[in-house]
Amino acid sequence: MEGPEISSSTPTATIKTSNNDAFKPQKPLFRPAQDDTKPPLKDPILRSDPIETEEAVLKLPPFPFCKSK
Repeated sequence: MEGPEISSSTPTATIKTSNNDAFKPQKPLFRPAQDDTKPPLKDPILRSDPIETEEAVLKLPPFPFCKSK
């Protein structure tokens, strides 16, 4: 049994095996993106204005008082 024959005539190389006459395209090499970074996470409450933070806090309405019988 012979090894696979690699043809580099096309941009993506193809492999022809002796068991299978069909050509199988190889996956291109992995290349990371140019900028694959994310900014560091920051606590939105600590970096915001205290007045805006106070306005953003959810305040529940007063609960109605029910008399039990």
